[in-house]
Amino acid sequence: MNTKLVGASALAIALAVAGAALYPRAASQAATHAADAATPATKVALVPVVLGTQERYFAGVGELEAARQVQVAAETGGRITQIRFESGQQVAAGAVLVQLNDAQEQAMLLRQRAQLKNAESSHARTVQMVKEKAATQEQLDSALAARDAALGDVRQTEALIAQKTIRAPFAGQLGIRKVHAGQYLNAADTVASLIDTKSLLVNFALDEQSSAKLAPGQAVQVLVDAYPGDVFTAKINAIDPLIARSRMVQVQAALTNPRGALKAGMYANVRVAREAGHQLTVPETAVTYSAYGDTVFVAQQEGKQPLTVKRVGVKLGERAGGRVAIIDGLREGQRVVASGQLKLADGMAVQAVANTLDEAKRAAPKAGS
Repeated sequence: MNTKLVGASALAIALAVAGAALYPRAASQAATHAADAATPATKVALVPVVLGTQERYFAGVGELEAARQVQVAAETGGRITQIRFESGQQVAAGAVLVQLNDAQEQAMLLRQRAQLKNAESSHARTVQMVKEKAATQEQLDSALAARDAALGDVRQTEALIAQKTIRAPFAGQLGIRKVHAGQYLNAADTVASLIDTKSLLVNFALDEQSSAKLAPGQAVQVLVDAYPGDVFTAKINAIDPLIARSRMVQVQAALTNPRGALKAGMYANVRVAREAGHQLTVPETAVTYSAYGDTVFVAQQEGKQPLTVKRVGVKLGERAGGRVAIIDGLREGQRVVASGQLKLADGMAVQAVANTLDEAKRAAPKAGS
């Protein structure tokens, strides 16, 4: 009887000790499960990796230049007597801009025209006298030379008077006026800039590898910071046959500018379309860029386990239309996180929600509408 009591007591003591040892672990596991259940999954927008045709471009940077632009300057010196334009004015070809004092030249021209008239009369009389055998051929030659010399003097003075009148060499828009009435101009002093704003040139450079796929007449897309929603179309009109030491080819494209919206000297981003390619693409917002490499978060789910994400390194290709090509690292049909990835880490549980970025893009009005 005593032996049975001792054995039962020992068993009870052993069970109590085991329970005491196991209770903290069970409590810890229960707390962990409770904490996991209490932590909500991170909400992210998921998009599929798409295999399709992606627009591709040769991209470069350049500068806008007026097809015709000049600094209008004086050909000869003189005092300004009249200014016939205002800053920023549109002028026609040949319009008078500035008149210099030409009083001395006008007086000289009056005298020379009188001398020319006298020389012409003398020549005509000598011709008649030669016919009548009353003058020699030598006298006729002298009269002809005197007439031609007088005519040369007249034309020289007329040319000098023309130089005193500064005209617009072509139609366009004038810049800011740099002269004032009464001011003395020396030869080559600038009056104002003149730009043909209706025709522009785009000068840009592309990598030498693109030179074999460029040709005159090829379309070029021009984007400028001043009009972020607009794309202007130009056409290549010249390709430099010499590749610079920078291993770049210089290209020039012609751009019409009927509204005058674009200005010469503007910085421009340039895209030249190339053949489209079949490749995997994802939204640019899905890529996390860092010094250690570009990565995306891929959504994965095994059985009835919660949806989680895994960070995957990728090799990127060209960008176009808000999407970027994936050269390596992903497969078609995989889902990647397009927004909300800044708060993610490997293995975190996530909950898929609508892609608000795509919805906002679809709802936004198109440029020019």
